[in-house]
Amino acid sequence: MKRQFLKLFITTLLFMFMKTNSNAQGLNHTFVVGYAGGLDSHTSSLRGKIEVDSNSITVIPANFKMPFDGAQANISDENGNLLMVTNGCWIADATGDTMQNGGGLNPGFFTGGWCDQTSGIPNVHSSVFLPWPGDSSKYILVHQTGNSSLPNLVSSELYYSVIDITQNGGLGSVTQKNIIAFQDSLDPGMAACKHANGRDWWIVLFKDNSDLIYKLLLTPSGITSIMSQHLGLPSQSNYNGQPQFSPDGSKFAFHHRYGVINAVTHRIRLFDFDRCTGMFSNGNLMSIVDSASGLGLAFSPNSKYLYFSTFTKIFQLNTDTSNFAASLQTVANFDGYCYPYTFTCTSFWTMYLAAN
Repeated sequence: MKRQFLKLFITTLLFMFMKTNSNAQGLNHTFVVGYAGGLDSHTSSLRGKIEVDSNSITVIPANFKMPFDGAQANISDENGNLLMVTNGCWIADATGDTMQNGGGLNPGFFTGGWCDQTSGIPNVHSSVFLPWPGDSSKYILVHQTGNSSLPNLVSSELYYSVIDITQNGGLGSVTQKNIIAFQDSLDPGMAACKHANGRDWWIVLFKDNSDLIYKLLLTPSGITSIMSQHLGLPSQSNYNGQPQFSPDGSKFAFHHRYGVINAVTHRIRLFDFDRCTGMFSNGNLMSIVDSASGLGLAFSPNSKYLYFSTFTKIFQLNTDTSNFAASLQTVANFDGYCYPYTFTCTSFWTMYLAAN
């Protein structure tokens, strides 16, 4: 059964830091939050925005009609003004309504099954907006969805769509949509990091049930290369959590979990990353068993500490120590608060970095 829960303010607020290596001051200024579809399938009253800058955190109730499940991505301009957001089904513009030509993302039976429920697709970190290198009028959305013929949430394609923000009176229009970048059995979740040249972008995601990671390079000419690398650690299948680059771009981590309730193994994998070559090295693996599931993960603003979560705990690791696993500390525990129903608890979920 699909989860119905309030996307947690608390987890977001615990990590109010800025991604200094990859984003200008305003690009991740706004966080769109709220219930998934189901409980409020006919109302938008339980949704809103968190706006963060260097001086304040403002929670703003919003008449925002887009529902969310696991998939959510948005981007603001350099001044922090929200430009667009997606739930994997469609793209909304700054007004919260459908962007011109923004419907019908991720074609297929799997997507339709979720989008027809007035929801979004459940694949966490399955969409990412990026500014188009060298062109301030364009943005790219890289996105994926599940495939009903594959297990769990595994996808068979990686798509991209292109947005011209100058069209439709400055609200933007999708000029290319659902273009297949490449095909394989792909785990849900991807991450992006600025290239060392300060212009281009690395985009990475995983082959399912493998230690293979794909690396796409986005340049002013588009996605110009697709490379792969074996990471040399035990393979994983599905649920790679929130793959994340550190703010300085020198490290990369992801959170894989498997098992059953009361005996869930959480594996945190950490690598060094070369922003010039796109190569990963010096892999580390840390495992713990916890009673709860979960998959959140985020770096601290100085790139030294790595945080990951289960539904009931938040942990901290020191990435600068020679004994990565031994640095594990518990830094937060869920207090048991549930509202308005016993099954809509504000347990920990995903984590993001925002302004400090």
